[in-house]
Amino acid sequence: MLSDLFRSWSNHLAASPLRWLLRITSLLLLALCGLHVGYTLRAQGLNPVPESAADVARWPIVPIEVLHVLEGPDAKIAWLANAQPALNVRLADDTQQSMEFPVPLTWPGRRSTVLDDAALRKLPGCMGYVRGQFLQGLGTAPRFRIWELHCGPVHHAYEDFKAAYDAARSEGPAPARWQWGVLAMLLLVGVLAWVPWHSRRPPSANV
Repeated sequence: MLSDLFRSWSNHLAASPLRWLLRITSLLLLALCGLHVGYTLRAQGLNPVPESAADVARWPIVPIEVLHVLEGPDAKIAWLANAQPALNVRLADDTQQSMEFPVPLTWPGRRSTVLDDAALRKLPGCMGYVRGQFLQGLGTAPRFRIWELHCGPVHHAYEDFKAAYDAARSEGPAPARWQWGVLAMLLLVGVLAWVPWHSRRPPSANV
């Protein structure tokens, strides 16, 4: 009986390879999109926005020397949770590290607008300090998010970063709806691909 079942399944698979390819592809794409959405939601939950400047003031001061601003080819963009470093700095122990300004953890990624081009040009070579935190639960290289910056002539407090963060989040619904739309479309394609259309054909009339 098992051999007959296996033979029947093999014959059906051989008779419709394109249908099975569509089914497997739709399942893989659906799983990847689901993992990405779950990853992003988890990253957002583990890295909430500070509620006030008093919360940021309790974090330790991190002395830095800005070596250069990461932009263009140097601004490496990851496909998950918007990994976009903004500054390459030297710390007090002479180690170098990339730091980023706060933006919503979404995809497609975007840059923070808290500093304009004029302010960014003043940063290379300056010495000062930042307050911030490492992002949690992203499974990538350590990422330090700045919530307060004082370096040379450039001074930005928590309120400045929070305003830029809220502005980026207010522009974010379109990409979010786009992601959910793609996920819904893939779900529909996956369901349609697994419907046994051949069994729904009307039986042929016997003469």
